[in-house]
Amino acid sequence: MFRYVLVFIIILISFATRAGEGNDWAEVYSQVKENYIAETKISTLATAALKGLKEVDKHLRLGDDNTRITLYYQGKVVKVMRKPQDFDDAIAWGEITAQIIQKAKDVSPIADEKSFLVDDALAKAMLAALDKDSKVFAGMDEAEGISRRNHRTFAARLEDNGSLYIKIVAFNKQTYEELQRALEENKTAERLIIDLRDCSGGQASAAVKTADLFLTEGVIASISGREAWRQTYYNADEDEIWQNKEITLLVNRQTASAAEILAAALKEQGRAHLKGEKTFGKGTLQKLILLPSGGVLAVTSGVVRTPSGGELNHNGVVPDEIIEPQNLD
Repeated sequence: MFRYVLVFIIILISFATRAGEGNDWAEVYSQVKENYIAETKISTLATAALKGLKEVDKHLRLGDDNTRITLYYQGKVVKVMRKPQDFDDAIAWGEITAQIIQKAKDVSPIADEKSFLVDDALAKAMLAALDKDSKVFAGMDEAEGISRRNHRTFAARLEDNGSLYIKIVAFNKQTYEELQRALEENKTAERLIIDLRDCSGGQASAAVKTADLFLTEGVIASISGREAWRQTYYNADEDEIWQNKEITLLVNRQTASAAEILAAALKEQGRAHLKGEKTFGKGTLQKLILLPSGGVLAVTSGVVRTPSGGELNHNGVVPDEIIEPQNLD
């Protein structure tokens, strides 16, 4: 009797695990559909994702026709599932995903051994069907541009020549407070140098707040989403804590994303002089979505425009003064 009860409990645990995974992927699909900058169907996302199983084990293949999803292992059919009638039924597609993943682990020793790679492989395959700016990251720090090697993203020092030198590695929720503190503690500085070289970006909201420290009016940036005609404008308020002092921004070809928002805003509003190389040209915003594995999906959700209405994406910011990297220090 005890043996039958134990078997029943194991079956319940297995079912609950599959249901949980199904719900997880249903949520991922729903979040991507809701936030992605272009219209997409959940059926498209799910079938693209499941084709990523071959990246875990090359012997796994997915067949996709009008009505069925078929999983092959070493050329043999191992699982067939009928597609839901509603191709945008996230819950149904989440359950299909969970069952296909579980079957892949059952038949493939490699997929079972490397199960921790499955979610990321599916996510990368799904994003390949969207755009090149949508990416998968190992965790939130990486998604926000903070490397494990250097969690320190801000530094400030007062130079002998009276310049306050600021280095920003990535924009996060602390950037505004740290910069404001540095400015208030060094009010005797005659000029400000903000080094944005090799800054890959971070939080756009932090860049907007940072720009607002140096502007009293005007547009800092605008963002449009799926409906290009509908734009959100971010304007400067009247407070400025670095009035009538010179600002220089140092940029290079690796200056990207949030760093470009700051550079474009201060340049176009005539508040800063830019030196260096043309910036990278990443003018899209990403919505961060958690994966079942703990990884982070960054899905393109908006396009950033400069104060004059120009697109940052693929264009970048051209400095006022072009200087080769070896001559900039």
